[in-house]
Formats: sequence, structure tokens, C-alpha cells
Amino acid sequence: MAPLVPRFLGLHPDVSMSLNLSDRVVDIVNEGFDCAVRVGDLPDSSLVSVRLADNRRMCVASADYLKRHGTPKQPSELAKHRCLLLSSDASQPRGWAFTLEGKVVHVRPGGTLDCSDGQVLHDWCAQGLGIAWRSTWEVQDEVNDGRLVAVLEDNAAPPNGIYAVFPQRKHLPLRVRLWIDFIKQAYGDAAYWGRTSGQAAGSASRQPLAA
Repeated sequence: MAPLVPRFLGLHPDVSMSLNLSDRVVDIVNEGFDCAVRVGDLPDSSLVSVRLADNRRMCVASADYLKRHGTPKQPSELAKHRCLLLSSDASQPRGWAFTLEGKVVHVRPGGTLDCSDGQVLHDWCAQGLGIAWRSTWEVQDEVNDGRLVAVLEDNAAPPNGIYAVFPQRKHLPLRVRLWIDFIKQAYGDAAYWGRTSGQAAGSASRQPLAA
């Protein structure tokens, strides 16, 4: 979302903004956030959510890593590989999602290296340190030009969602409504996903907007 922020401010120069980049699930109400942008299935809660776009994930590794360690042919083989994991306090508590025999299953891959920052995992993957499970918008350009190699594509899980989440709809501040409408429209443009590889989430608000 970061590339959207300057464009939004150009349309609404009276809006002040605060960006909080975090993989932890913030308490929107008690921590004073206007809204959050979250990726993945949402737990039941009293919060209101708006689906902004589909989010597809894939397993990727560098060609050098695969040359040294081999290419997994099925998700169960990930236990024998060096997988780059998001820290347990960040996200992906159930593991990586795959499709097996028509059902979505979650696999907890092996690995001795983790980090709470997804961009760091991306960089480590490009350096040949292991296999990562990343969103396509983050790695598709590198797969296309050969810097990364997609693995286990036949077992890719269906897309989950990218959501804007906020406390209530009835008294939603205009600045937040404008921001949500803006990013939803931007996400509806398929060309947008080809321009934003490697970008993180952003915010527009007089209070912090978490991602």
C-alpha cells in the first residue's frame, strides 16, 4: 500500500497520516487506531471488515538454494528443508497453507531461521538461505525474471483476502471512509499489482492506521 499514500494525500491534502508497520494483530479500539489492513482469514470479532482484494501465496526459493538442497515435490518434504518463517508472535500460527486432494491443509515447515519482518525473509530467500512462503505481489516479478523459483505450485492454496478492519461502520470518520474507498478502487486495478512488488502496508488518518 505504501505507493498509494502520496496519491491519496494529493487528493486529500487536509488529511494527516501516521503509518504503523507491524505483523502483530493490534487492538484497534484500545490502542487508538482508526483501522487496520490485515491479510488472511479473519477471526470472528465485533470488528467490521471490508474485503479489498484477493491475496495469493506461493513458495519460492533461489535457484542456488534448490541446486544445493533439491526441490521439494510435495508439502511434507518441507520438513527436510531450510524454511524461512515468520516469528510465532507475528502471524501464520497454523503454518503454510496448501491444497492436497482438494482440501486446504496447513503444514508447519522445518527451519532454523525466523524473523518478525516479512521483507527480511524475502531478502534472505533471494540470498539463497531457504524457502519462503510469500504473497505473489511481493515475489512475482522475481519469479518472472528468474531471480526466484516457484515450488509446489500444483499444491498452491486458494487465495485468502486482504481486509480493511475498523471498529464500527455507523460512525466511521470521513477520512477513514475515503481511504478505504481509495485503496479498494486501487486494488481493483489488476495493473496495480505489477507496480508494487515489495511494498508494505500504509495508512491515512489523523490517528494511526495499522497494517
